[in-house]
Amino acid sequence: MDLGLRDQNVLLTGASGMLGAAAARALAAEGARLALFGRDPERLEPLAQALRELGAPHVAIVQGDLADAASTDAAVERAVAVLGPLDVLVAAAGAAQGGLFWEIDDAAWRRNLEAKLFGTIRVLRAVAPRMVERRAGRILVIVGNSAKHPEPRMLPGAAANAALLAIVRGLAEELGPHGVSINALNPGPVRSPRWDGMMQAAATREGTTPAQAEARFLEKSALRRIATAEEVASHVAFLCSARAAHMTGTSVTIDGGTTKTP
Repeated sequence: MDLGLRDQNVLLTGASGMLGAAAARALAAEGARLALFGRDPERLEPLAQALRELGAPHVAIVQGDLADAASTDAAVERAVAVLGPLDVLVAAAGAAQGGLFWEIDDAAWRRNLEAKLFGTIRVLRAVAPRMVERRAGRILVIVGNSAKHPEPRMLPGAAANAALLAIVRGLAEELGPHGVSINALNPGPVRSPRWDGMMQAAATREGTTPAQAEARFLEKSALRRIATAEEVASHVAFLCSARAAHMTGTSVTIDGGTTKTP
């Protein structure tokens, strides 16, 4: 299916992460023009070259730090300068650490909320007015299913995710009359070294093996398996496209049926 993303100008944050990179590959395969937002351009260069080989007609790297509003604004300016007006924003940056609730101090909470919540707020604030002015645009925020179903050892991330869902829903009302849509994608766990580390930590706590810890977790999942980054990325491409034209202010959960509510 042609998603109609060819030559669409897409700004992507979080491309150095596994999900962000997978999303970039899916968008490149659809022929999108991409600007990869990151603090370390050298780290993103191998991905940029791979995206060109996948068929992206233009790939740029824009240096910026989501922890700083001025740096974020300047990076968005550079993205527009090299691509042209932005058609799509994919906000995929930020991951939060876990731990036992009463062992996570204030500084750790601030770091986690800064990385996921405030960085996303800054790029939304920089991009949304541009789309409003053009009366066109699509925004997708990669959130996570912990927003609705928080795990007790992942509460900083769950709190950031819940706040992002509130922003997506409320901002949809502001943007919609101007022809701009915003949605959230809520992945569950994804097969990755980070997931493997979480299962190792769970196994240590429970006195089991990582495989047993994972099997216990998967008892809650209808599909009884962990998603791949590529499966999540296919949903990213769809939600960034005109095929999802009448969707806004909503969140799509992709967690293998772990979430039991509609």
